[in-house]
Amino acid sequence: MKPGNTIKNIILCCSGLLFIQGCEIINPEEQIPSYVYINEFSFTTSLDIQGYASSKLPDAWVYANNEFIGAFELPTTIPILADGETEIIVYPGIKENGISGTGMIYPFYNPFTITRNLIAGATDTLSPSTTYKNSAAITFLMIERFESSNPFYSVIEDASLTTTSDETIVFEGNRSAISTMTGAIDTFYVQTSDPIFFPTIDHQLFLELDYKCDIPFNIWVKCNTATGNSLYDEVLTITSKENWNKIYVNLNATLQYFASFQPESYHLEFRAINTLDTATIMFDNIKIIQSK
Repeated sequence: MKPGNTIKNIILCCSGLLFIQGCEIINPEEQIPSYVYINEFSFTTSLDIQGYASSKLPDAWVYANNEFIGAFELPTTIPILADGETEIIVYPGIKENGISGTGMIYPFYNPFTITRNLIAGATDTLSPSTTYKNSAAITFLMIERFESSNPFYSVIEDASLTTTSDETIVFEGNRSAISTMTGAIDTFYVQTSDPIFFPTIDHQLFLELDYKCDIPFNIWVKCNTATGNSLYDEVLTITSKENWNKIYVNLNATLQYFASFQPESYHLEFRAINTLDTATIMFDNIKIIQSK
């Protein structure tokens, strides 16, 4: 073999090796993910100080080893590019104001944290649970179960809010609140009897509510100012629901709206206009919660 051919072969051989190595750099071997199946959240409360354990947590916001994986509708199976000991944190997610496109981590529930030995290609199962944050983090400004009281009075006499013990329609416990409108009764307008003292705007504030209704109703907040005036804010319109439903209503925009009017206290209101021959609105588990 001629010396020139030998040198040429060496160059071609080296070029081939560099090409192979270059391909490995450009197209590295893909990591096989581990999989985690996440079931629906369970939720528990301390009944006497936190009310009933009613919740609606359709989403999970997932972190693995402090890396955000994504927000997922439950139940779900998600891939995670990790194996071995892995810390997984699952935050309970709500639909803010009941709107499907407004998912968020609910700030008053604890995240679910667990460490699992993940195996590439295998599926692990998580059944997350959550509770309210402790009293150092949140305060309940209102908890109403309607078991022994009814804090609402009728602003107008058309339709009052009473309680029922009919076990076929009560949501939880022994009683729920109910208003039935028939005949000429076409207006429903109730307000909390006692004022509620909301926090300043640097705190988070949510209303939790279980309800069922034949007609839409509106949530309003009345603000009592230091000058003796009353101001009103229509927070949200709730559509009719044949079955009991849970909603988390963000009241922070309302706080911001009233902030410049020297607010002293507030009242929660529910209003509706009846367009049916007979219409029923029911409530249970009304909570107003603020962050500290």
